[in-house]
Amino acid sequence: MTRTKASASVATASNALLELTHVGKVYGSKGALTCALDDVSLAVRTGEFVAIMGPSGSGKSTLLNCVATIDTPTSGTIELDGRDVTRLRRADLAQFRREELGFVFQDSNLLDTLTGFENIALALTLRGVAPHEVDERVRACASRLEVEGVLDKFPGQMSGGQRQRVAACRAIVGSPKLILADEPTGALDSKNTAVLLDVLDQMNRDMGATILMVTHDAYAAAHSTRTVFVRDGRLFNELRRGESTVNDYYQRIMEVMAFLGGDLDAR
Repeated sequence: MTRTKASASVATASNALLELTHVGKVYGSKGALTCALDDVSLAVRTGEFVAIMGPSGSGKSTLLNCVATIDTPTSGTIELDGRDVTRLRRADLAQFRREELGFVFQDSNLLDTLTGFENIALALTLRGVAPHEVDERVRACASRLEVEGVLDKFPGQMSGGQRQRVAACRAIVGSPKLILADEPTGALDSKNTAVLLDVLDQMNRDMGATILMVTHDAYAAAHSTRTVFVRDGRLFNELRRGESTVNDYYQRIMEVMAFLGGDLDAR
C-alpha cells in the first residue's frame, strides 16, 4: 500500500461545525515532555460521522478529550459552531458540555435507580426544560430508537441492547451539536456491539446527529462516513466511505491500519 499523507481537505472544510486549527498538546515539564498532539487541524461538517483511529499512544483519545473540554490544548484553537471552546471559563464548561455535547460510553452508564424515562429526561431536566416538553421529547426520541416499551423499567430490567438504546436517547434528546464516543464498543460483546453500531447509524442517518468517535475497532469505524488516522500525534491519512458497503470500507480501513501498525480489533 502506498502511504498517502493527510491532504489539505482534512484540515479545511466550508461550513464546518467542528474545526480544530493547529492544535497541540504537550504533557510533562521541561526535560521530560511528551507531545500527544502535534499541529492537528481537522474539520467536521454538520451531519458527518467521523471515526478517529490509530495505534495506542497515537493521540486519538487526547484529541477527543480536548474537543470534550476535559483536557486543554497547549496550542491552537477548537471551535464548535464558531465558538472557541478553548477560551471558555471554568464556570462555563459544565454548561457547555451539558447543552452542546452528547456522550456515548462503552457501557450504557445509566443510573440504576432511575427508570428509562427518568434517565433520558435527566438531560432535559438539568437544562430547565418545561415538564410537558420533557415528556414529549423523551417519548418522541424513544419511539425513534424503539425503546418506548422500557421507559417504565429500571436498567436492571432491560436487555443490554435496550440499555444501549436508552443511553443513546439520553445522548441525543437534548439536540446536542456534537455526539462524542470514546471506544464505545470496547467493553461490549458482539451482540451489543451490533446494537450500538446500529444505533449510531440511526442517530447519524435518520436523526442528523454529528458524531466524532475514537475507536480501535475497524468494524466500528466502517460504520462511519469518514475515518481519520492518527500516528505520533499527527494526522496521517483519511478514508471516505462514499458508496462503499460496510464490508468493503472495513477492508480499506484494515489496509491502512496494517500499514500503520499497532493494535486494532478485527472482526
